[in-house]
Amino acid sequence: MMYRSVSPTPDQERESPMIPQGRPVRTEAEIAAAAGLPLHTWRRRERDAFEQRVTRVNPAEGRVRLYDAAQADAYTNGQPIPPEPDLDAEHPDDLLTDKEAAAMLGIEASTVRAYSTSGYLSGAVDEHGRRWPRRAVVERIEQGDQREHPEKTGAGRPRNSPAGPNRGRAGRDPNTPIDPRVAQAADALARAKANGTKAPTATQIAELHGVSRTTGAAILRTARTLNETEQQN
Repeated sequence: MMYRSVSPTPDQERESPMIPQGRPVRTEAEIAAAAGLPLHTWRRRERDAFEQRVTRVNPAEGRVRLYDAAQADAYTNGQPIPPEPDLDAEHPDDLLTDKEAAAMLGIEASTVRAYSTSGYLSGAVDEHGRRWPRRAVVERIEQGDQREHPEKTGAGRPRNSPAGPNRGRAGRDPNTPIDPRVAQAADALARAKANGTKAPTATQIAELHGVSRTTGAAILRTARTLNETEQQN
C-alpha cells in the first residue's frame, strides 16, 4: 500500500471538525454552565449573539458544537475577545479526527484506529473524541509504509537481535508509547488472571472508552498480545 497526502481546500479546512493548533475548545454545555444557564436556555437566549463573536471550529451537521476556548471564556467573562485560530492554515499541532487522518494517509478511518491501537500510528489524544496531531500523521507519511519491509522494520527478528527488535506486522516498536487504553486493558487482564476473576470483555472496554465494540475488541486483542510478549520476555 502506498500512502498519499490529501490537502483539503481552504473551504474544506474551515468546515473540518479538527481542533486547530491543538487549542483547547469548549462545548455548548460547558459554555452554558460557565454562564450559569441551563443549556436549552443558553441556546435560546445567547447562542446567536455568541456565534457572531466566537469562532466555531467544527461544522453543525450532527456533531457536538466546539468553540475556541480562549474566545469562549473571554466572551463569558466580558473580556476582550482574543484573535481566532487560523482555520485555513495547516499547523503541526492541529488535532485531526480519524477520518481526517485517514484522508491524509489514503486509508480507511477504521485502519487509523487500528494503527493507533497497535502503536503503528502514535500520538493519539482524547480531546472530545479520539484525535491525532497532524505532526504524527505527517511523520507516518514521511516514514513510508514500513509494514512490508522487514529489512527496515525488523519484522520476524527476535527482540535480542543485534539488528533490532520486531516491528511492523510481526510486533511493535518498543520505543513507541503504548496506547493508554491498551495499557489499562492489559493491567485489567493481568489482575483478572492473578485473582481468578472474570476478564473484561470487548463490550465493557468499548463502553469504558466510548468507542465501538470493534475498536474495543482491537484494544483487548492488543492488550492480550502485550501481556503475552511481556511474559515471554
